[in-house]
Amino acid sequence: FRTLTGVPCLSCGTTHAALALLEGRVAAAFAANPLAALAGVTFAAGGVAAPLWAFLRLPVPQLSGPLPRWARGAIVAALAACWAYVIARR
Repeated sequence: FRTLTGVPCLSCGTTHAALALLEGRVAAAFAANPLAALAGVTFAAGGVAAPLWAFLRLPVPQLSGPLPRWARGAIVAALAACWAYVIARR
């Protein structure tokens, strides 16, 4: 995408963020790509919490239907803000 348009894609910096998280450099991960770092931290927390959740026999939360409009808007806003950050830092 960057080669064709000159603009970095939304996922630019994801590999750097993942490697930084694996090395324990959380600030560097968020500097590389905040959304990718947040996703990595969320997945790691879920991986730690899932066995505990199962051990305690807690009910698994489920969505009863499609995401509400405000949640979809928040996701789009987060994607746009991350892309703006990635473009601004180049």
